[in-house]
This record gives sequence, structure tokens and C-alpha cells, in this order.
Amino acid sequence: MKKEIKEKILNLCTLCGKCVPVCPSYRVYKKEAFSPRGRLFLLSQGIEHKSFEFCLLCERCERICPHHIGFPTFYLEKLKEKENPLLTFLNFNNLIDLINFKKEIPIGFKPMEGDITVYYSCDLKYLYPSALERFEEVLKKKGITIGVPKGLVCCGAIFLSLGLISDLKENALKNLEILEKTKGHLIVFCATCLWMFKKICPQIFRDTKYEKSFIKLSERTISAYVYLSLKAEDKLKILEEKKLKENILFHIPCHLTEDFNLVKNKIKTRDFCCGSTKIFLWLKGFQKENKRQWIKNLENIENLATFCTGCYLNFSILLRKPPFILHWLELL
Repeated sequence: MKKEIKEKILNLCTLCGKCVPVCPSYRVYKKEAFSPRGRLFLLSQGIEHKSFEFCLLCERCERICPHHIGFPTFYLEKLKEKENPLLTFLNFNNLIDLINFKKEIPIGFKPMEGDITVYYSCDLKYLYPSALERFEEVLKKKGITIGVPKGLVCCGAIFLSLGLISDLKENALKNLEILEKTKGHLIVFCATCLWMFKKICPQIFRDTKYEKSFIKLSERTISAYVYLSLKAEDKLKILEEKKLKENILFHIPCHLTEDFNLVKNKIKTRDFCCGSTKIFLWLKGFQKENKRQWIKNLENIENLATFCTGCYLNFSILLRKPPFILHWLELL
């Protein structure tokens, strides 16, 4: 690790422990090395530890820290210095086939240009295409057109979770090449995609010729919920009305950070970590252990609505119906 990064950790971390109880992996394993404070200390001393792999990259530690430092940010700098691990023999751009998703569900419209641009991501292709259809219907009544560019690929979150930084960069540059030619806000329907565009890509390409381009792209990027709150706030009242009538719990994903207050002021929500979809954590059985931490939130709930591909997948795999798993905007 670079000396200046090590010194920053040591100088800013006061060992207060505020990060410890909010860390999902610490709550499961109850060991200091599996807490953000413990990981930061190990990292600052140049010590590799298995607990690093158990970091969910949820950034709950960073949000609660008085100095806003967290393990994920520093760990990402470390990953940037390393070569990709042996897992590169797998083609994770074909991950959809690997985990046996259904075939891509076609949508009824795909204009190349519009007033705004939709990031047509894995979630919209395979999990909840109706969320995009509802979004488009609302905006059409407002006279706003959407563009859905062809050729976009995964945001790269899966590569980040595996430490495959070169693959992440490859996908990011493919998306950048396409999205730079579009206009208007870049609208995303997944909290993790939002996080990747707004925070991770600018950090990954820091001090490169692409840095300014990714910063500019990040400034255009907002969630579909935020865009509706700006252009069609009256329609969002439907969500609260349905919540009362249909026994719906609105879940806030960890990475929907920019929207926390906006959402909480309008809809009653629950904020808890699904456990991440990191393949390593599934192999270790972490998600099933972590489920015990949040399952109590779902007592007597018939519908669970979230805003993240990973959360949607985890809930779909870990839970028996009911609750039925939905995207927020499918309820419009």
C-alpha cells in the first residue's frame, strides 16, 4: 500500500468503534478482524487477512464514521495495485448464463435517442423489465422521451466483488464510449449500478486520461426514483397508497445512498443489508447466516419491494413466497 494511504488511515481512524456494530460481516462473525476498524488496522500494517474477502462493500462503515472513512475505499486502492486473480479464466460477461437466468425479456420500445438516457442494465433485461415500462408510461404523459442505447454492458459490480479490476475497467470503458454520445440525465434502476457510476468508476480511473469523462458521467447519473421525484412527483404518491393497501415493505439498498432522505421523507421504508451477492460469500454460506439479521423485518409482509439487482436476487433466492419480490417502480 502507498505510504500516504497508510498514513491517512492511521491519522483519521480514531478507533472509536462506531463502524463495528453496523458492519454485516462483524454482526455474523463477532470478531474484531471482521469489523471495518479491524480491517483498516490490518490494511494499514500491510497484513493480508481472510476477512478482507468478507467485506460486502456496503459502505455502512463510511456513512457512520465521524471522518467518513471506510474500509471499501481503501481496499479498492489496494485492488487497483494487484493483478487480476486466477478467476479471470471465467467469462463473467456471460454471468447471466452461468447462474441460469431466463432469456432477456424484450421491451416494446428502444429508441436510440431521447430527452434522457436509460442505462439498460442486467436487471431491466432479466428481472424487472416492467419497471422500465411503467417509468416510460409516466414520462410519456409528461412529454418526456427516453433513449435506450444499444451495446451497453454490465456496470462491473460483479468484477469488483471478485477483484477483477481489469475486467471492470473494460466494461466501464465500453459503457463510457456509448454513453458519452447520449444526452440528458443517465437514469439507473439499480442502487449498485448507481454506486458504480457515481463513485467507483471515477475512483478506478483517478489520475488517468479518462478521469474527467467518468466524473462528468457520474454527474449525469441519478436513480429513476429521483428523476420521477423531479418530473412526476404526483405519481410517486401511488407507492405510499399501495403500501397501505397491499402490505408492502419498501427496502432501501445500501448503495442507494444519495436517495436515503428523499425516500424516507415520502415513503416508510426499512434500511437493512441483504448480504451482498458476492460469489465468495455465497460459497462460504454467509448469506444464510446474515439472513438471521434481517428476516425479522419481514414478519407478516406480503410484498417486498427493493431498488437493487443484488438485493432482488438475494431475496428471491433466500425467501419463500410470500413475500413476493418486486422493484419499487413495478408498483406504479
